[in-house]
Amino acid sequence: MIMVLSLAAALGAASTQPSPAAAGEGFFTASTDSDRRAFVGLRAGTLGAGLEGGYRINDFLQVRAHAAGLVYSDDQTVADIASDFSLRLASVGGGIDYFPFRRVFYLTAGARYNFNKALYNAQAASDYQIGDNVYSAAEVGQLTGEAQFATHAWFAGLGLAGRPWGGPIELAFEAGVYHQGVPSISYEVTGLLANDPAFLADLDREVQLARQDLEKYSSFPLFALNLRYRF
Repeated sequence: MIMVLSLAAALGAASTQPSPAAAGEGFFTASTDSDRRAFVGLRAGTLGAGLEGGYRINDFLQVRAHAAGLVYSDDQTVADIASDFSLRLASVGGGIDYFPFRRVFYLTAGARYNFNKALYNAQAASDYQIGDNVYSAAEVGQLTGEAQFATHAWFAGLGLAGRPWGGPIELAFEAGVYHQGVPSISYEVTGLLANDPAFLADLDREVQLARQDLEKYSSFPLFALNLRYRF
């Protein structure tokens, strides 16, 4: 992030010339409103891999739409229970980029329809700590959980974008934050006590612990590398 800000300061200092043509000189060419306004491309980052498209309205503003997804699986402990954990990312949305110096540095913000969720299945064990009590494997059965994040999410950040040697291919790098809220948690069990009120009360306590464990995903760093074709 410090590197990006340092580059931004240098680029801003070099952008005092008012002519749009001046913004297109050099190895890393800025895409102004006078050349190659539209683009399509690929992107990859912390939201997954996907597609994007956009249009440079003028020297200062650009609009974009993008979609991305990713499945990440690992062994994790959720609410003190060892689990097979799967984070499934899927989102689509759009935003606006503001180029304060008309050159390669920009600020970005937008919103996304967010389908991100986490699934976890308790690993086989002889007993489980559920809430304040210990239950046998037969009493619990198969224990599965799901964390669903908010449908509407937002992002904000900054980036650098330009076309090497002034060609149609553009490279862009972004860094920022993605906020999707605290997840809603649900559990399912198949064991002998699946309908027992005391057991379900302990399961509710487990939901609260799981929510605390997954709060770290409510906001997370947003990084993306974009490869575009401008036309």
